[in-house]
Amino acid sequence: MAQNSKIIPLAPPRKYLNSDQEMNLSKPINFYNNNKNQRSSKCFVHFLSTIVLISIVMLIFSMIFLRFKSPSFELDLINVQNLRFTNSTNSSSFSMIMGAEIIVDNENLGRINFQDSSLSVFLYDNITIGFANINVGRVDARKSKRMGISFQVRANDQLNHSNWNLSTDINSRMVKLTSFGEFRGKVKAMKIISRHKISLMNCTMNLNLTSQAIQDLLCS
Repeated sequence: MAQNSKIIPLAPPRKYLNSDQEMNLSKPINFYNNNKNQRSSKCFVHFLSTIVLISIVMLIFSMIFLRFKSPSFELDLINVQNLRFTNSTNSSSFSMIMGAEIIVDNENLGRINFQDSSLSVFLYDNITIGFANINVGRVDARKSKRMGISFQVRANDQLNHSNWNLSTDINSRMVKLTSFGEFRGKVKAMKIISRHKISLMNCTMNLNLTSQAIQDLLCS
């Protein structure tokens, strides 16, 4: 009876999954969405990098090309012609023709067109004794230009009527003059952008009546 009995093998142990594992197996992994999200992130990073790079380039461009400076100008090579002066108890005066060169220095990367500029010569307390206009013209980018001017200077008794000591200065043969100039122009860059600029000049000098020459010229 023991020999006729059949041996029934044991069934292999059955492994049961918990609920979390069953949910993960039942839900397929979507690799397409993951790749799409990664590409979107990369595109966003590239977009921001491009914006930053363009901003830096525009900043450098504006600092170099769109930085407009006022031109500088000053007097140079002043000569005196036809100098005449009188000094007496009743009358003191002098007159002359002054010729000079004006140097205009343009440091911009664009040319400057100038007009309506003037140069005045004053004696003592801003009493005008001579006046000259600067002709219309232009100065190319990063260039300097010399322009010649000539004007009449005349000081007469009206200065003495204001209690100015013109007689004493003529006796000393040294008369101090002050020159004030205003330069107006328009700077153009790349033919599309322009800015109006104004420069002022203030020069002091001494008129030597003995040598009939200007000396100690100083401009600022």
